[in-house]
Amino acid sequence: MKIVAKTLYGFEEVLAKELKDLGVKNTKIGNRVVEFEGDKRLLYSCNLWLRTAISLLVPIKKFNFRDESDLKREFSKLNFNQYMSSNKTFAVKGAVNSKEFNYTKYPMLLLKDAIADFFNDKYGKRPSVDTKSPNVVFDIHISDYECTISINSSGAPLFQRGYRKGTGLAPLNEVVAAGLLYLSGWDQKSNLIDVFCGSGTIPIEAALMANGMPPNIARKYYSFQYWPDYDQQLWKEIYDAAPKIPKRDLGFQIIGSDTDGDVILKARENVKALPLSKTVSFEVKDFKDVKAPEGGTLISNPPYGERMDDYAIWDLYKELGDYFKLNLPGYNCWVLSSNFDAFKRIELKPSKKIQVYNGSLSCDFRKYEIFKGSLVEHKYGEKK
Repeated sequence: MKIVAKTLYGFEEVLAKELKDLGVKNTKIGNRVVEFEGDKRLLYSCNLWLRTAISLLVPIKKFNFRDESDLKREFSKLNFNQYMSSNKTFAVKGAVNSKEFNYTKYPMLLLKDAIADFFNDKYGKRPSVDTKSPNVVFDIHISDYECTISINSSGAPLFQRGYRKGTGLAPLNEVVAAGLLYLSGWDQKSNLIDVFCGSGTIPIEAALMANGMPPNIARKYYSFQYWPDYDQQLWKEIYDAAPKIPKRDLGFQIIGSDTDGDVILKARENVKALPLSKTVSFEVKDFKDVKAPEGGTLISNPPYGERMDDYAIWDLYKELGDYFKLNLPGYNCWVLSSNFDAFKRIELKPSKKIQVYNGSLSCDFRKYEIFKGSLVEHKYGEKK
């Protein structure tokens, strides 16, 4: 079958690499999507193992239409028995970009009615719509006069890993956290610290990677489990084969810290749900007081300034740059932020800039290499 893996802007190449590691030979990279082909086993495995996918769609019909009536006629040709039964709840989601419709959600309402009418005509019973936790999710994508209908195998977005017990005010999306870890080039064998860890997303995703555990090991349900052709034995085989017990000792440290004691408590509760508490630690500390282990990688998502004035946020980034220079020799320090003025206050030249999105915010993910000794020593291996 054809499968479409959705992701966030900036992580398409990372997702394609993940798919290659799962055995996919040919991928087609698009805007926020990676397309490939596979069987049921691969579809189930991708839902369990992909760290940077938001959802996995299986297209069931693609067509061109002339107007609303034509669209409705095409919807009525579908045999929805292939995708759900009348006793299952469903929802229709998607995106519409067409001058044919002033109200962009209108095609979704038309598809919802087509599904309800199909079962009512056949069995005299309409399945229930559930927009919050539907059993089966249909996805509609319209660009001009081209329509693609897919069935969403994931259901709830895959960044809902199942381990979160609590969060802070602006928790980092798990897919973003995993994507940043991959983009940083962290080798999963060396020290990793996050000095603005909040409820622990980056360190927890790092611990899952380092322990070789799938990101969705704690997740209970996927939409494919409600499909008529669901293979329970196949899913059990895939799930049972996945590592669930962390290593006793990684041989390096994963540390998260934050000044907010409440969110650190939430981070500790989150990590216990996996359980990974022996391979990641959380501290209540100001970043200036964090004593980092020798050599490693820092990845942090500091405040962008939405709740701080300019001078306060500039001071924070200036102190962060000073901390890098004074305390982290031999580290690669990566910072995610949408505040480009504040970036300047770090007063270090980034060796790499990558544009990504954190929610709706366009951000830079910048790398600062903190050398031991002088730059000349780092380049030539000797004092000049």
